[in-house]
Amino acid sequence: MSEKDNLVSRRGFLKKTALLGAGLAATGSMVACAPADGTSETIKWDKEVDVVVVGSGTVAIAAIAAKDAGAESVLILEKGPAFGGTSALSGGGFWIPMNYPMAAEGLEDNREDAYKYMKAISAGQSNDELINTYLDNANKMLEWLRDKFQYEWVLAGTTYQDYYEMPGFRPKGRQVAIAVDGKKASGAGAWQYIRATVDSLGIEVMTETAGMELVTNAAGEVIGVIAEGIDGKLTIKAKKGVILGTGGFDFNRDMTTAFLRGPIFASNAVQTNTGDGHLMGMALGADLRNMNSCWGLPFFPLDPEKLMGEADWQIYRGKPGAIVVNKYGERIGNEASAYHVFNRAFWNWDTGTFEWRNTPSFWICDSSFQERYFMPGSGYQVGVVPEWMAQAETLEELCEKLGINADGLNATLTVFNANAENGVDPDWHRGEYQFDLNTAGDASRTDLKNICLAPIAKGPFFGSKYVPGTCGTNGGLRINANAQVINVKGQPIPRLYAVGNTSGSVMGDAYAGGGSCLGSGGVFGMLAGRHAAGLESI
Repeated sequence: MSEKDNLVSRRGFLKKTALLGAGLAATGSMVACAPADGTSETIKWDKEVDVVVVGSGTVAIAAIAAKDAGAESVLILEKGPAFGGTSALSGGGFWIPMNYPMAAEGLEDNREDAYKYMKAISAGQSNDELINTYLDNANKMLEWLRDKFQYEWVLAGTTYQDYYEMPGFRPKGRQVAIAVDGKKASGAGAWQYIRATVDSLGIEVMTETAGMELVTNAAGEVIGVIAEGIDGKLTIKAKKGVILGTGGFDFNRDMTTAFLRGPIFASNAVQTNTGDGHLMGMALGADLRNMNSCWGLPFFPLDPEKLMGEADWQIYRGKPGAIVVNKYGERIGNEASAYHVFNRAFWNWDTGTFEWRNTPSFWICDSSFQERYFMPGSGYQVGVVPEWMAQAETLEELCEKLGINADGLNATLTVFNANAENGVDPDWHRGEYQFDLNTAGDASRTDLKNICLAPIAKGPFFGSKYVPGTCGTNGGLRINANAQVINVKGQPIPRLYAVGNTSGSVMGDAYAGGGSCLGSGGVFGMLAGRHAAGLESI
């Protein structure tokens, strides 16, 4: 697939976003968006339903909620060939504060701490309305799906605690997952289960059908969607509302370049994430939030032109005997920190050299790592070294192959190795946090003073370019407590909703813990579906 196939053209992006400026400049308010061959009042509809849901990730929970709340007909449009989007590729965890499986296991949580934690990590890029709404409804979503549809929720694991050791964090995390046949389900398993619920409720699903444009009436209410399917264009009336959940904009290079605060080189989101819902909302004057941010995920880049590579969920980076440095040979952060946290280290702008100082960086390990742990691209097999991994007998030779300043790396390792021998990292505090020890530490290493730290000294040495990427963008259309889309004047766009990565995240620029995407998307999906179902039909 070519870059042209993957990415929305700049011309198309600018054309769509220009609709906002043109409409406001001409009228001072919102105008109806209708196809060229008719008005919203005279358009011939190919389908009519109560609620149209665009996307099938966490927004599928909105479809279930709408039908459960009384909507007679709900339609899901999915751009890709498979149900679930990026959610079906995830680990399947939901980050849910004060959840009942925690309480059942005797793990204490309380609202004061959960609020304190979310307030601290979001760093002003969320607001109390969204945070409090999330805290008030997160466990209610679990109980609703349990009581109404017999979902079984279990703790997803207690070794992956909240990602920031800040006030209010929980050392064993707040992550739950759907259990299928008594066992924690992955994203694929969870979304098969959700699809079964969708089908049991008689909710229609149309795959390979992309929402392209919103239709409004003279009052500015969203009354339908123009979609593009296998058989061509479809005009679909939404008698109660439209809920957007098309994912992020990872594969729209114009949008990532325009909005993200730094470059990305790879993504493991589905390639249909091209910002379709963002653009539809923007065309109606929707306000935006958090567009400079993404759910960060470092990568070993294999095909930057297609945003593809070997993802690193901290499997390799934080183990003893590995280090990450920039081209100057300097460490860029705590290698044992969570993927989203570490990804932020790449976007360090150097005002002296006018460049992203840490992009690209390089992952390096010695043979003590290679002998004990599996390497990226190895298929999780210890001892296997992929062809694309550089290797050399000496660090100087490895630096030459990778383009790293050898003097800088030697200076870094002189300090790092001495500290590792003593089990400390005063520069980046690796191994001081429980998260580091639980996820990157090797408890079997009785030879180490700190199970996250080992000197890098034994040849041969291995290394690869290491770059910022995403597992989804997390900025989008501004929403309120009902997941209604808010316009640039601070008013709801009538009958339009957004959830998941199509909306501005309740987390701000932070990733609270494993399952933050699914948790927030599911909770606001429930609220959006219920609110839309309660509207009068038009």
